[in-house]
Amino acid sequence: MSSNHQLFERCANRRRRWMRFAISLLAPATVGCSRSPEFNILGSYFPSWLVCLAIAIPLTFLVHTYVTKKKLTEQLWPLPIVYSALLCLFSCSLWLILFG
Repeated sequence: MSSNHQLFERCANRRRRWMRFAISLLAPATVGCSRSPEFNILGSYFPSWLVCLAIAIPLTFLVHTYVTKKKLTEQLWPLPIVYSALLCLFSCSLWLILFG
């Protein structure tokens, strides 16, 4: 065998190994859910994140009443951003706790 052919074979083997490694990393991402993350509410299917959002809105409102009762609104400066972040925190946390 010529040295060029051996070099080509080594590069091809290395490329195959890297492809196998990349495929083995990507394989878990292709696995589907064990069940669909939806709820049947009165005959209509709702996504689970929507249910978590519906629970997170009252939780955010409770935090708002607590913050206004303790007069902490001056310390929470851009209130729309703070409450949006709280809403996102509550809904994502609920989704991870209930469905994750």
